[in-house]
Amino acid sequence: LVAVLASTIVNVLGDGALVVFLKWGTAGAAIATTVAQWAGTTALWGPARNKLFTKSTPEQRLENKVTSKSFLAFAAPVLTLILGKLAAFGVMTHVAAALPGEAALASHQIVLSLFFFLSPFLEVISQTAQTFLPQYYVTKSPEFNTEAQVLAARLLKLGVLVGGGIALVAASIPRFFPFILTNDAVVQASVKPLALPLFLGGLLTAPVAVSEGVLLARRELKYLASVYVLSTIIFPFGLFKLKAGGG
Repeated sequence: LVAVLASTIVNVLGDGALVVFLKWGTAGAAIATTVAQWAGTTALWGPARNKLFTKSTPEQRLENKVTSKSFLAFAAPVLTLILGKLAAFGVMTHVAAALPGEAALASHQIVLSLFFFLSPFLEVISQTAQTFLPQYYVTKSPEFNTEAQVLAARLLKLGVLVGGGIALVAASIPRFFPFILTNDAVVQASVKPLALPLFLGGLLTAPVAVSEGVLLARRELKYLASVYVLSTIIFPFGLFKLKAGGG
């Protein structure tokens, strides 16, 4: 929260000084964003250093030792998951840039930014699953397994509820208030039809994000990685077909 606050303040002040006052335009906005990201990183450095570089006895280090094999067993599937998402967003932007119409890429970027605004509301429930569910799987007991199922189901319902609500709010912006996002009339017109895909994307991402957190808590990493590898292979074909058909 401190890092986000620092980044936001620096970004707002930087945009005001470089874009509004000095009239540097896009270059000024880019500089303000970069400096803001460095401000957020700097704010994170102190807590990260205290957490990662704590002094410990040899016995404590031996007890908490993580082997390369155990680390890679967890990190490799998670890295596959992240790279799959990055590839999907990259292909989407490439296809949007190739579509006819000068506003296609601009409207895509606006709606994608709104989708990224939705994501933390869903990811935080996924992270809740990753935080509280693992304790149930340490002890292989039927009672704990039942409690884990109940908690996972509650988080899934919460995710769908929160996802639906926040997706509705976000989708209403391009549909009814596009002037908040841009003063270009062409972009305003082209962004309106994307409200429904944005709502459906947010709503359907909710159960996916929560389920992802549950699967990570259960260490069902091979299944997760295989799903993302498969979707990363299949997904671009659909998008390239859309590109070939002119959108």
